[in-house]
Amino acid sequence: MRVAVVFNAQAGTAGRIKDVLAKLSGQFEYELWATTGSGDATRLGGLAAERAIDRIVVAGGDGTVGQVVNGLAPRFDACELAILPLGTGNDLARSLGLSPDQLDRAAEWAFERPATRIDLIRVEYNGEQSYVVNAATGGFGGKVAADVQTADKQRWGAFAYWMTAISHLTRLEEHHVILKLDGEQFSQETYGIAIANGRFVGGGFPIAPSALLNDGRLDVTVIPVLPTLELLAAGLSFSLNPTLAEGRVRGYQARRVAVHAEPDVPFSLDGEPHRTMDACFEVLPGVLPIVSGPNPVALKPAD
Repeated sequence: MRVAVVFNAQAGTAGRIKDVLAKLSGQFEYELWATTGSGDATRLGGLAAERAIDRIVVAGGDGTVGQVVNGLAPRFDACELAILPLGTGNDLARSLGLSPDQLDRAAEWAFERPATRIDLIRVEYNGEQSYVVNAATGGFGGKVAADVQTADKQRWGAFAYWMTAISHLTRLEEHHVILKLDGEQFSQETYGIAIANGRFVGGGFPIAPSALLNDGRLDVTVIPVLPTLELLAAGLSFSLNPTLAEGRVRGYQARRVAVHAEPDVPFSLDGEPHRTMDACFEVLPGVLPIVSGPNPVALKPAD
C-alpha cells in the first residue's frame, strides 16, 4: 500500500508528528508531504489522486482534512483517507473514535485499519461549489469555535463552547433564517445554525449529538434568540442531555438544506472562515473512504 502523510512543516506539532512516525518507520513505508502555505493541502489532495496514492494520512485538524478532501474532489474514492488528530479541535476525529491523547494508537490505525465509507456535504453558493466533511456553522458558530480557549475546554468540557458564546452575546447578531429542508420550509430568529455531518464542533461541543457520518442525512441545529439566562440554560441542557433542550434548541434532519438569512450569515466550513452566503447543502452518501478507530461514536455498523 502506497501511503502519503500530509503535515504542516511550520506547525508546532511538526516535531511530534515526526516522533510518532519514527516509531512506525520499521513497520510501514510512507512518503512525507509537507505543507508550507495556504492552498498546499488542497493541492496535495489532488496530487494524491493523480499519483495513485492508496491512502493519504492527514496529520492535522478538521480544516486540513477538509482542504485535502476538496483537493480530491470529485474523485473522492481515488484514495483512502486517515487522520492523525493534531489539530485544534479534532472534531471529525472525535466522531471517528480517534483521540490526540492516543496518538501512537491513532498512527497505527491510520496504517493498519480498513477504511469505511462516510458521507460528505456538498455546498453550493453563488455559482460555486465546495465540500464539507464535518460541519458548516453559520452565525456565531464560526466565531465561537475560533475563540474557545484550551483552558476553558479543560475546565468546562463541551460546555466551554456555550460559555464562550454567552461571553460574545453583546456582539452576536440576530438573523431571520428561512430553511428549506427537503422542500419543506421553516423560519426562525436565530443567533446561529449548524449543518452537520459529524457530531462535534469547537473542540468537542456536541452540536449534533445524534448525527451519524454514514446515515445519508444532514443534521441541522438552530440556536434560537433567547434572553441570556435562558440561552445559558439551553446550552447546559443541550450539552448534558439534548432532549432537555427540545423546544429551545431546534434540531432537524434532511438530505438537502437551503439557507436564506437576513442579514446574511457568515459561515465557517470545517472550521475555516468563509464569506457570508445563501447556500444549499446536500448530502453525498458514502462517497469518502476513511479510517476510524475501533469504537467510533458516530458511525452506524455496517449491515
